[in-house]
Amino acid sequence: METQQQINELQSRQLELRAIMASSDERAAKCFKNGTSFRETYPDDFARYAEYNRNEQTLAKLEATREAERAEEEQAHNIDAV
Repeated sequence: METQQQINELQSRQLELRAIMASSDERAAKCFKNGTSFRETYPDDFARYAEYNRNEQTLAKLEATREAERAEEEQAHNIDAV
């Protein structure tokens, strides 16, 4: 269940980051339009986007791990039921 807890915590953080990023989307678009570096102009905002992307990769791995755990639990349950 530890994996599921990690997933839940990361999903919660992703929601927080989405809210923060929504407010910086306009700044990112403005930088893109003006040809300026979003990373250099708004380093804190850029860091949040980077964190979000890293978290998405971690979530994918955790969800695959959790799915494998569920399959093992189901197999163990089926063996015990016999």
